[in-house]
Amino acid sequence: MKALTWLRTGSLREQFLAVRKILQLENPSYKIRYDELGKPSINSDLNFFKKNGYLVKKNLITQKKINKINKIVNEVVSKENKENKKNDTNGTQSYDNYHFVYNSNTLKNKEILRLNNPQNRHKIFYDLSRDKKIISIVKKLLGGSVRFHLGKLNFKLPNKKKGSEIGWHQDWAFYPHTNDDLVTVGIYLDDCYEKNGPLKIIKNSHKEKLYSHHNNENFFVGKINTKKNKIGIKNSVSITGTAGTVVFFHCRSVHGSGHNQMNNSRPLILFGYRASDAWPLINDGNPHPEIDLDNYNKNIIVGKNSVKPRLTKVPTIIPLPKKKHYVSIYELQKN
Repeated sequence: MKALTWLRTGSLREQFLAVRKILQLENPSYKIRYDELGKPSINSDLNFFKKNGYLVKKNLITQKKINKINKIVNEVVSKENKENKKNDTNGTQSYDNYHFVYNSNTLKNKEILRLNNPQNRHKIFYDLSRDKKIISIVKKLLGGSVRFHLGKLNFKLPNKKKGSEIGWHQDWAFYPHTNDDLVTVGIYLDDCYEKNGPLKIIKNSHKEKLYSHHNNENFFVGKINTKKNKIGIKNSVSITGTAGTVVFFHCRSVHGSGHNQMNNSRPLILFGYRASDAWPLINDGNPHPEIDLDNYNKNIIVGKNSVKPRLTKVPTIIPLPKKKHYVSIYELQKN
């Protein structure tokens, strides 16, 4: 059999074709697709995402690139700590939306929780947000088109410094669109274990209800009341992994993270992407067509500019009213 010969002595391509042939003989329905880089991508990735609401790719980003990013992260944080802007308000955004978020307004225990949209000022983050391997996967998950939405550089502070626990929530609650083809991508800059507060995702929750993220006074607070709602915590999965691991999760997947029980902060980059025909129903402080249409369209990575949004039947609750506008999830969830 030619396939067996190729498997033993053939080139890398011939060995791949041999494996594909053998798999297809055993399972006629088995198919292999190719990504933008010409590499085989088994349909199981997309099927897994559709079923579970998330997808994990180990070592997608090389250690060499991670080291370069961490060097810039350390420089940016060191510079900010030295400047120590005393008059910053905790979590307030300008529309430029490049700013630091702290765990406290007092100088004594002030620690950085987040840098919003680092890609707006630093080329290395911009390039990462357009990484071919990441975009190739996002394109498949979103159905063919990709528009960049937002970026965050988070720091999971050690438990003794407080402030980095994130309650259960759905990203969709913060920025409803005309359809729910939106995905969040998390890039691990450091090894992530159970002890340092990994992202936790509830499997299959993206196909369930949209939970209220309002409190008893009807203010939007950015988290689900788990005393009133059974969200299926027993189905939660801890997304652990080494530096360079990338997780993709659906905008309606219920997720959160606990305290970091280790001594060091853990950095994590989050990028948001949306299908180019998913138009926002509100202004969430990120690129918005009514604020700057040219900039909104410049964020299309794959696909064409169009003013015809795709409307689908998706559950929607407008995230209003708020006690404060354009504040971080940390500030919102305190309420």
